[in-house]
Amino acid sequence: MEEKRVKEREIIKPALKIIKDNPGISTSELIKKLQKIVELYPGDKEILAGRNDTKFSQIVRNLISHKNYNKFGKCIYEREQGRNTGFYINELGENEIQGYEKSEIKEEKLDNEFQRKVRESNDYNEIEELMKADSRIPEKMSRSNNSRYKVDPRITKTVLKKNNYICEIEKLTGEEHKTFVTNKDVQYMEGHHLIPMKAQKDFKINIDRSDNICCLCPNCHRAIHYGTIKEKRARLSLLYNSKIRGLNENKICIDFEELINNYYI
Repeated sequence: MEEKRVKEREIIKPALKIIKDNPGISTSELIKKLQKIVELYPGDKEILAGRNDTKFSQIVRNLISHKNYNKFGKCIYEREQGRNTGFYINELGENEIQGYEKSEIKEEKLDNEFQRKVRESNDYNEIEELMKADSRIPEKMSRSNNSRYKVDPRITKTVLKKNNYICEIEKLTGEEHKTFVTNKDVQYMEGHHLIPMKAQKDFKINIDRSDNICCLCPNCHRAIHYGTIKEKRARLSLLYNSKIRGLNENKICIDFEELINNYYI
């Protein structure tokens, strides 16, 4: 079995953001800052024989040394600073980061609209109705926006109600996740698709289903969307382990690393 290690492509986005916020940053400082936000596997922390570098720091150095062949290299430029080399974001890098930010803003607007629809929806009272909704054929929203699929807010409302408006990560960790009480006299919670709906194109079976939807407090939900890789992994691993069996039973199969690398980085 292949040893789990951080991959170069996982650190491109955070590395570019760090360089933008720290113009002229050196390789060693970039490594230090990345180590604070990237979850390292045991193998990443091992010291290389005869060197002071860890295997993770070597991954960062490889990313830099491969700059003539990867996206990272196209987005930065270097400038000599005494004995060291400093890294700066170029115009392409600025555009790349703006693309990340625009995508996040668009996703946030869409999610806010979805959460509003969930609040206004009724749940499914009958298990047969829920099963029918779960097993429906995936349907795209419209011809003008054919990259997105329709979602049923009633399914998410049913999941929130089933969990008694308690964050699923709270249940899994035993740590209390209090929010506030809504005008419906329940704790405010949000629905989250573990396998995001943007992944529907990769699955023949509908993923807008109750066994793929999580009941989360807004803090955990925002951490999954906007947190560091370390924050995302910590929460998603708990949710994945609690839900993957149910997903597999419905012939929805995905490895955790595939989930992270394809849809959350």
